[in-house]
Amino acid sequence: MMESRTEEKPVADGSPGKKRRKIGWKQLVAVAVAVVIVWQVGKAVTHGGGKATNVSSQSSATPTPTFVPSSRATPTPTVTLGGQAVSADGGPVILVNPGLVAPGGMVSIEGSGFEASASVAVWLRPLHSSTGTLVARGMTSKYGTLNTGFTMPASLTGTTVNVVAQEAGGAKTATAQIVAPIGVGRVVIDGKSAGKPGDTATVSASGFGPGEKIDVFWGRVAGTPAATLTADGSGSVGMASVPVGVAPTGPTTLVLVGEKTKTTATAPYQMLGLYPVLTPHPYAVQPGHSVTLTGSGFAPGEQVLLYLNAASGTPALTATATSVGGLSVSFVVPFGLKGSQTLTAVGEESRAAVDSGFDILSYNPSAQASTYGALPGTTISFYASGFAANEVVEVYLGRGQGNSGQLVSAFRVDSHGNAAAAGNYVIPNGTGPALYFTMVGQESGGTATAKVSVTAPSQPVTVPSQPPYVLPPSLGGTPSPQPSAGKPSPQPSAGKPSPQPSAGRPSASQSGTGS
Repeated sequence: MMESRTEEKPVADGSPGKKRRKIGWKQLVAVAVAVVIVWQVGKAVTHGGGKATNVSSQSSATPTPTFVPSSRATPTPTVTLGGQAVSADGGPVILVNPGLVAPGGMVSIEGSGFEASASVAVWLRPLHSSTGTLVARGMTSKYGTLNTGFTMPASLTGTTVNVVAQEAGGAKTATAQIVAPIGVGRVVIDGKSAGKPGDTATVSASGFGPGEKIDVFWGRVAGTPAATLTADGSGSVGMASVPVGVAPTGPTTLVLVGEKTKTTATAPYQMLGLYPVLTPHPYAVQPGHSVTLTGSGFAPGEQVLLYLNAASGTPALTATATSVGGLSVSFVVPFGLKGSQTLTAVGEESRAAVDSGFDILSYNPSAQASTYGALPGTTISFYASGFAANEVVEVYLGRGQGNSGQLVSAFRVDSHGNAAAAGNYVIPNGTGPALYFTMVGQESGGTATAKVSVTAPSQPVTVPSQPPYVLPPSLGGTPSPQPSAGKPSPQPSAGKPSPQPSAGRPSASQSGTGS
């Protein structure tokens, strides 16, 4: 029986059963890359200033360090350079970049000269102030370098502040200045950039502070804003509707101003003119009656000045336009106006003006006596209509043809201008064949006449004389002075009757009225 054997060959190093492994070039490259990465990381940690933290992203549980004003026990040594005394102490120094930054912008800080591996707080401190606001924290490297940064607060605008980097405990402090200019935002009018006060414009804006209130002005940057917008978290406003305010007609400017940052944004706008309308109701009216004026086309909410027979000076009336520029105002036409009247309305802010007018109608009353014919000694009264409401009517005898007549009675009409069996008069002796009475309204000036025929008595009659009529205070007369004590009022002489007015004929315009 034959056996089969396999002979094992020895390897070159004399160790039987082992095979030599070869290392390829790919493995060598991977090892080299790993070594380079480790070396770069170590360098960054060693020279990069350690850990930097923006306080805005820190947990609220992290304790806030206290700002400690820097002070030295001994005077700082100085040298003269360029004619100025500068510090000769090699203390810490920081560099801020950028040094001119808008609110919300990022600021980086690079520093040197601090203690190794020290905690540093970064503060923003207003000029000439000993207190500050913590904005960042960081750890220095083993070489005392610092690398950190912060976001410029939205509340700082239009000012210069100190950036203070301070080691824990205030041992070492470095200061630099940073400027936050007044921001310049951006606003765009979506759609037509033309309109008149009271229209609506749609705007989009950016560059303001997060959540900031934004005042909207037209053609100015002060006074009461036409609207107030609110920016979102990114400081922007999208597709907001704002009312078009009052501005001079022609090219003007839409101005947005941030209430906190004072950031300003502008956009051109073409302001169109206002052409208001004014209408009286009714067009013709008697004094003492109401006229209602309605108008439209004024600036929303503005005061409207109303002038009578003028266009400037002190207005007769004022009204406030509605939210759509309309107005409605009523007034009672005063007595004394005659003919055509002109009303002018002027918008106090917009200066938009319009005029209109109305006519004054005269009063044409009618009257008659309580009887058409009477004997001497008869007491008569009067009936009247068509006078002004509640006015006093004076009754004259013999008025006309250049004669003012004699006041013999008076009465007050009711709210409709009417009176019945009002006033009284006793027909005296020796008059006739007729008496003519003229009734005149104290306020309206309206006149009416009445005729009474006097019948001659069949036998002699004696009618006691009547004292002159005095208008009582209740009808607009002047109160009579009270006589002094012990001095009786003068009495008319006995047997001498008061003279009676002549029964003059009325003028042609009066004859026939009330006859």
